[in-house]
Order: sequence, then C-alpha cells, then structure tokens
Amino acid sequence: MNFAGTRGRQTLAAMTLVGALTAVVGCSGDSEPSAESQISAVVGQGFEFMAERDWEAVDSTQCSSMRSESPRVEESPFDDALASLRLDGVENIVVNGDSATANTRHYSTEDPSEMMREDITLIKENGAWVVC
Repeated sequence: MNFAGTRGRQTLAAMTLVGALTAVVGCSGDSEPSAESQISAVVGQGFEFMAERDWEAVDSTQCSSMRSESPRVEESPFDDALASLRLDGVENIVVNGDSATANTRHYSTEDPSEMMREDITLIKENGAWVVC
C-alpha cells in the first residue's frame, strides 16, 4: 500500500472540497452590495421614477428633509422637465462613512446630445442610501 499516494489524494480531495465550499460561500449572494453599487442603484431608481412621474417613489429615494410633506395634488411647472431626464451614468462616487458624493451624467429627451452633469450628496438614512 502506498501511503504517500493515498495521503496525496486525500490532501487533493480535501483542498478541492475547501475550494468548492469557498466558491459557493463567496458566490452565495450573502454579502451586501458595495456602497458604490447601492448609490448607483438609488440614483438610477430616482431617474426612473421621475420618467414615470411617480413623485411619491421619487421621494423614497430622497432624504427625509427633502421629501414632500403632503401628497401632490397638482402638477408642478417642473414636472415635464424632470420627467424628460435620463441617467447616463453615476461617476466619482466618494463614500465617507454614512455620507457620500457623486456626479451624475444625464440628458433630456428634448436634446439627448446635450449631456448635463450634477454633483449630488447622499446620506445613509435608516440603513439605506438616499439623495440629500
């Protein structure tokens, strides 16, 4: 009987099992998305909600100090302009604890060739990133 060969196969089998378990745990989705990913997502949601004219949902992407205090009953003169905005990207995300800054790159459907940029501030409120 060749113990070195058996031990080598056992070691290889154990290493393969550990590698497989590590891959499963690493890919299981149990880890929370990065702050940058969460920030990009909430900014994107805000633009989608504006395009849909879902102002209550837009409020949900903003910090409590920016939210409407009462439901909107009439249209704002800015509704058309806000609803025409489309997000092209979120860049230069800098996270500092529970606050962050980022730059949006967006355009209006009125003139998609004219790219606009805006610096935004976000905070983590009740465990979620929101624009503030």
